[in-house]
Amino acid sequence: MDRKHINMSLKQATIHLARLVGIGSFLKGNTVIMKRVCGNKNCRCIREGKKHVSMYLAKKERNTTKMIYIPKRLEEEVSAKVAAYHKIKKLIGRISELNYADLESKKEGDV
Repeated sequence: MDRKHINMSLKQATIHLARLVGIGSFLKGNTVIMKRVCGNKNCRCIREGKKHVSMYLAKKERNTTKMIYIPKRLEEEVSAKVAAYHKIKKLIGRISELNYADLESKKEGDV
């Protein structure tokens, strides 16, 4: 990969990253869909075997995973914020790889 291509790709990735981070709307973690029985003996989850479905946000905290319940009305928003975090993480990896390629190019004297 030549330096001109590296610089162009690096600039595009950095602009995209800055836009995502600038919005400030991201959450580190993963969404998890869980099916549970509530414990109410008269509920359909026990009578009919139809478990309650709910979303949780799985978040690492001091080497343990914390599960945060997400109400239905917030599921879409939380999913978007988690997806934004994963895009940011991927872009940081891409920028790092481009910087490694740039370093290698400079070491070889292709300045």
